[in-house]
Amino acid sequence: IGRGCARGVFQRWFLYPPDRTPHFHPNETTLAWLQHTYPTLPPAQRPLECTLHPGEVLYFPDRWWHATLNLDTSVFISTFLG
Repeated sequence: IGRGCARGVFQRWFLYPPDRTPHFHPNETTLAWLQHTYPTLPPAQRPLECTLHPGEVLYFPDRWWHATLNLDTSVFISTFLG
């Protein structure tokens, strides 16, 4: 797993450091997770969050767990930087 970088779209990001395994289910969309799981998480178990606006860049370190929610119609391409 490499470092990640995203830019240019209107998205809400959810990030967990490598030492905190998130409560993400591989067959559940981010929207379903946000509606059903997120509200039940105690504050100490919630992820770090931010909103990425068009033209902004988000860099997150190697091995960080993450999920994204598009807040507008968009095309998103992800890559790992080595």
